[in-house]
Amino acid sequence: MKNRVKALMIAGVLVFSGVVGLHALAGNGEKASVDPAPESVYENGWERVEKEKSYVYCVASISKVYTTAAVMQLVDEGKVRLDARVTEYLPDFRMADDRYQKITVRMLMNHTSGIMGTTQLGAFLYGDASSVHHDELLNVLAGQRLKADPGEFAAYCNDGFELLEHIVESVTGMPFTDYIKEKLAAPMGATTTSTGNEVKDLMDLAPAYVSNLLYENDSVMSLGTGGVYATASDAARFGSAFFTGNEVLLSEKSKKEMGKRWNQMDPYTDDNGLGWDMVSDPKYEKAGVVCYGKGGDVNADHGFLLVAPNEKISISVLSNGGSSTLDALVAQAILDICLEEQGIVISEDETTSYQVISDIPASYDEFAGDYVTRNDLAGGDVISRVSFPDHKYMHVENMSAFKTTYADYVLTEGGKFAELAAEVADSGLLDMRIAMNLELLSFVKKQGQTLIACDRKETFPGVGSHESLTYVGERLPDNPISEDVLASWMAYNGMEFVLTGDVWSSQGYNAAISTMVLSAEKPGYLYMINGMGTRILKIADESSAISFMTIPSSTSRDLIDIKLQKTENGVTYTSSAGLSSLVETDLEVFDDGIKEIALKTGQARWFQIDDSMTGREVSIAARPENSAVFVYNKYGEVLYNTHIVDETQVLPMPKGGKIVFLGETGGVITLH
Repeated sequence: MKNRVKALMIAGVLVFSGVVGLHALAGNGEKASVDPAPESVYENGWERVEKEKSYVYCVASISKVYTTAAVMQLVDEGKVRLDARVTEYLPDFRMADDRYQKITVRMLMNHTSGIMGTTQLGAFLYGDASSVHHDELLNVLAGQRLKADPGEFAAYCNDGFELLEHIVESVTGMPFTDYIKEKLAAPMGATTTSTGNEVKDLMDLAPAYVSNLLYENDSVMSLGTGGVYATASDAARFGSAFFTGNEVLLSEKSKKEMGKRWNQMDPYTDDNGLGWDMVSDPKYEKAGVVCYGKGGDVNADHGFLLVAPNEKISISVLSNGGSSTLDALVAQAILDICLEEQGIVISEDETTSYQVISDIPASYDEFAGDYVTRNDLAGGDVISRVSFPDHKYMHVENMSAFKTTYADYVLTEGGKFAELAAEVADSGLLDMRIAMNLELLSFVKKQGQTLIACDRKETFPGVGSHESLTYVGERLPDNPISEDVLASWMAYNGMEFVLTGDVWSSQGYNAAISTMVLSAEKPGYLYMINGMGTRILKIADESSAISFMTIPSSTSRDLIDIKLQKTENGVTYTSSAGLSSLVETDLEVFDDGIKEIALKTGQARWFQIDDSMTGREVSIAARPENSAVFVYNKYGEVLYNTHIVDETQVLPMPKGGKIVFLGETGGVITLH
């Protein structure tokens, strides 16, 4: 058994290429035989170096289970009611949408609140415990509308768990960090658990490698949604609190409440319970095994917590590099071994064969047309144009801001369209082969919407496979706008905007340059390409563009509205996520005369690098502690970042590039 797990670790680490911590608990909190100890570091994906310590990681969105458990403790104590309105506990909570008054505590936990998604201001930092995110959350939400009626559907929402963090503090009078440490970690014997508030004081933080570069550690200040830090063993111990019969933290009633799927009727809606991403899995259900799972990803760290409460198994996989999806597959492989030791055999579903229908019925013609879909390979939202050439196959044009890709599908007996390995234009009608790792698409009419549902199975050789059912698209209606409104937006078509309103230590400056592109194929819509990926927005008037997506799944997560306005610094757009950006035409010019840069809190100093500086050597002579410098090439890619450990003081000067100086009021960066 141990050899098999060791092989799984190596297979996983070859992908992770960083630091990995695994811990499994079985029975009454004892280590399972599969637990590798001590934790290991893999350099360059190959060489194994043993360490006599356990690393502390940011557990990322696994933090949501901690936050939910904290509130459920208060429910057990009679201090919070699950179906009470949030305003009962946070009287200062307001939104620019009267429906907010109907949001309940439960809706925050199961992602059905209708809140847009994620407040980005001050959320993800480098080595800095700024309280800006915590302090400004309610102010940011006060300017937001809702994307859906509270309770209508589940779509992943980080801000819901930030509000839960505030509820814990409001009800208990304790700082959230203290509550996590004293009320959740200590009773479970978890001695290393903390939050982003204490990153500077945490010992043995896992080194933050990203793309083979060592960065300052992540300091995640959205504590309730992603800011808990722990070793793999601490996280597994926390997971054991959900074992049947273990009431150290929560009552059986509260644990069962957390484990209920929010919607039992529709398999294409999200699979979450309260806090947990996964509260059911077909392959485990067939064996009679209940399991709960939660993954998480931040800049450097990733993880997955998997708990089988009745079998008393808790597995934590935390990694630097890779992804929560890969961590989940490793956790499931270990769970399978633990279950096998208990006489429970988990079997994978057999490969499905598909019977192709050669002629698509004319009744499918009603589904031809334009849809908005979220395509991870395209980096976000695309406009998908569906057609049925000669009723032989389905052709999909996926139109992003800068290019169009194509995919073809054949109709199967089950009424779902199976993706082909190659476009019919290349393969011909006589050689239509179904793809590996295929998508199965189907059209669903639901409450007046026409939706695209997707069945997907992705195989990772040597690790496992990941399956999902979700809604990925909805019909995109026309949005006619006047010539005057169109002209006001065309003035900024294709222009870049630079992030100006975040704190100096923000990781947002890794992807600080956004681009606005109007859709030629679908007038009245625009692509907003920023650090969150591409979002397609509906033009509302001369200065506002809004999200419109109402796909009943996490495809509708992290939506934003934007507003253009003229300020003393130039034309900016502000997003509902709490950030502002300045149009590139209003930047200062960086030339040989720039020797000192005065810094100001919350206001980035951006420069367009003058062509005369191309290839010149510019060095930082002095820089305050709380400051940073980024240099970008003409494509918006980061060439230089002072958050990289041991970064040189010499600044590159790329042709057509940009440079930004960040810090706090009173600080000055000098150059020579």
